[in-house]
Amino acid sequence: MSGQDEDDEARRLRRRAEEKLRERVSDAADPAAESNALALLHELQVHQLELEMQNETLQQARIEAEAARDLFTQLYDHAPMAYFNLDSLGILHRTNLAGARLLGTTRSELAGRHLTGFVNEEDRPRLADLIYKVFAGQASEHAELPVTTLTGISRILRVEACAGQVGSDLCLLAAVDITDLAESRQALMVAASVYETLDEAVMVANAGQRIILVNPAFTRLTGFSADEALDRSIELIRAHRESPAFEEQLRRNLHTTGHWQGEILHRRPSGEQYMAWVSMHLLRDDRGFPMRYISVFRDITEQRRAEEAIWRQANYDPLTELPNRLLFLDRLRHGIRQAQRRGRLLALLFIDLDKFKEINDRLGHDAGDAVLKEAARRISRCVRTSDTTARLSGDEFTVIMGGLESGSGVDEVGAKILKALDQPFEVAGTRVALSASIGTAFCPGDATDPAGLIKCADRAMYAAKETGGQRMTHFSLQLDATLQEREALIRELPDAIEHGQFSLCFQPIVALDTRLVVMFEALLRWEHPRRGQLNPDQFLALAEAAGLLGRIDEWVFKQSLSALEQLNARRGEQELPLKIAINESSPDGVEGVSVDIWKQQLSQSGISPDCVIIEVTEQLLQDEDGRVDAWINEVHASGLKIALSQFGIKRAGIPHLQRYPFDLLKIDRSFVHNMPHDMADR
Repeated sequence: MSGQDEDDEARRLRRRAEEKLRERVSDAADPAAESNALALLHELQVHQLELEMQNETLQQARIEAEAARDLFTQLYDHAPMAYFNLDSLGILHRTNLAGARLLGTTRSELAGRHLTGFVNEEDRPRLADLIYKVFAGQASEHAELPVTTLTGISRILRVEACAGQVGSDLCLLAAVDITDLAESRQALMVAASVYETLDEAVMVANAGQRIILVNPAFTRLTGFSADEALDRSIELIRAHRESPAFEEQLRRNLHTTGHWQGEILHRRPSGEQYMAWVSMHLLRDDRGFPMRYISVFRDITEQRRAEEAIWRQANYDPLTELPNRLLFLDRLRHGIRQAQRRGRLLALLFIDLDKFKEINDRLGHDAGDAVLKEAARRISRCVRTSDTTARLSGDEFTVIMGGLESGSGVDEVGAKILKALDQPFEVAGTRVALSASIGTAFCPGDATDPAGLIKCADRAMYAAKETGGQRMTHFSLQLDATLQEREALIRELPDAIEHGQFSLCFQPIVALDTRLVVMFEALLRWEHPRRGQLNPDQFLALAEAAGLLGRIDEWVFKQSLSALEQLNARRGEQELPLKIAINESSPDGVEGVSVDIWKQQLSQSGISPDCVIIEVTEQLLQDEDGRVDAWINEVHASGLKIALSQFGIKRAGIPHLQRYPFDLLKIDRSFVHNMPHDMADR
């Protein structure tokens, strides 16, 4: 019944009551009765007013109840939390909009559905148990349930159910989507696990840079326990070997960008120091003030040692411990840039050990290595601390001298190196004589790039070696032209052999008592198509460098035998046969011709071995291991004769006469030239 209908009914009842009262008053003749009726009427009127007032109150209460109901409905429907009304079987009777959205459908579609249909199968018993406990009289129950919406989205809900709020046959279940919270919680659990098991040390400090948290790796790495570290300054683990400029740069970067990373030297309680790779992060509060300092670090000492070892292997020669070619080139480039920037000179010395190969061949590679190590040590002692001494390969060394105002200091250093390397080397109980050839080039005078400077110094070194070694030669354009001619001759030597450009000249040797020719000396000449006739001193060293000396010596021996055979044939059998002297370039059977080849050629020619004299010079008799002794014995055993040529050049030939059984002695002209006029020479 509406409010208007209730008002009409009240007025209708009032009229009936008034009519009834008037009938009673008109029927009563007694004044007392009339007075009572009037009193009753008044009482009825008062009661009527009371009823009207009560009716108004009831109407107001009804309006307020309806408003509250509407408000509750709105709150229920539009509440941010999902609400579900379930019966004891878990069937949905009602839900709000948030509940429908949470399950990915509409309220009408949810009505009559089982809520368990949305819960993952393995978790449905938990929901059934929760509903059972609620209807069994427990005040409220809560749980976390994974669900899958009708749209296939997985969520995690925190639900709480209570009974008696909406009727005894239903319970109210409130649900909140905590998917993000659960994932965050899981992430925190993972982070905590990682924090505890991380191999890298973690140290957290407060705004005052006092340590408030460390992980187990911190203790393992630093040696400080958590109790020893907590509430201590972060400087506890620092070794404080960095410069003030480094500290200022670290502080500025950290407070400007919020992070810094790099190498810092740390120390352990024992005082042991180690290099750490540190990543620092600064966390600020809402006002922008520092709140936490987080440091994550690891010990990289072994890593640095390994890297240093790898770098050293890549940049240093393992035998001499000098910079190798790679590091040499890097320092040379750097030195050239500095010389150009500062207007100074840079000198490059190219050093090659003379006849080092012979040491390797005679004494073995171990002995050669020992010589190289000692040579490196001697060279290093001759240069300045600012200079770079390097080993490029084999027996080649270099010295980079930068910051020079003139080249005078280079000559002094070069002289020291030559003198140091000229001293005997003690190798495996054997004294080894050695010398060196040095070539120098200057930047910017000779070249302004590494390749050009190396080329100039190398060419100067070869020029020094070609002039006998044991000297230093500066690069020049004239020297370069000479070297180019030398290189051209080396290239042309193989063709000279193939095309028959070599010839022999025969110098007669006369017996003073009979004044008759008794022998000839075979002298080699190169009939060069462009340069004319060349003497042996112009090309034999080149032939040795080109590895052609053996072929030339074999050709000379064979042609000499042929010529001697023809000469003796002309003389007839009545005269004594002539002899021939042949110069031997290398009496070791390696660069020169072996004795076996001579014997074979002698047998083919019919020449008696005692008619052939092999000439050797004092220089070729430098023997450290008995090699020359063995060769001379082999020559004598074949029947050939041996002559010592150019005796007296070095005024040190007497020991050779005492040591070796020579058949003939050829005194050098310079030795007797002044005898008629110089009493000392006599």
